[in-house]
Amino acid sequence: MTKLTLLATLLALLVATSATAATPAQYRAKVNSICRTYTPTFKKLEATMTKAQKANDGQAYGIALGQLLVLGLVQDARIEREPIPLALRAEMTPIITRFKKIDAHIRAALAAAKANDPTRMGAELTAAGKIGAGFNAKLDAAGLRDCGSNQP
Repeated sequence: MTKLTLLATLLALLVATSATAATPAQYRAKVNSICRTYTPTFKKLEATMTKAQKANDGQAYGIALGQLLVLGLVQDARIEREPIPLALRAEMTPIITRFKKIDAHIRAALAAAKANDPTRMGAELTAAGKIGAGFNAKLDAAGLRDCGSNQP
C-alpha cells in the first residue's frame, strides 16, 4: 500500500508540475515583462548620470550609478528565480550563468565602493563589462529583447 501511495503522490506531483510549468512563449513573455518594468527607471538613472557627468558632479553620478547597479541586481534576481521550461534550458542556462557572473562583479564593485576603494570598484565594473560584452545580442536571440537591446 505504501508503494501505491508513493506512486500516486509522485504522479500527482508530476501532473501538477507539468500543468504549472510555463511554455517557452509564456516564459519569454514573463521575463520580458520583468525587464520592461525596470526599463523606465534605468533610463532615468542613466539620464541623471549623463547630467551629473556634464555638470562634473561626481557625487550625483556615483549615487545614480549605485542605484542603477543595485536595481540591476534586483532585476537579475527576479529573472533568475523564474523556472526555465525544459525546452529552453539548453539555451537559457548559459544566459543565467552569465547573469550570475556579472552580478558577482557588480556586488564586488558595490562592496569596494562601500569600502571607499575606487580602484577595486573600477576593476570590478570593468570585469563585469567584459563579461557583458555582446550579452544583449544573446538575450535578443533568446527572445528576451526587453532584457537585451530594448533596455539601456
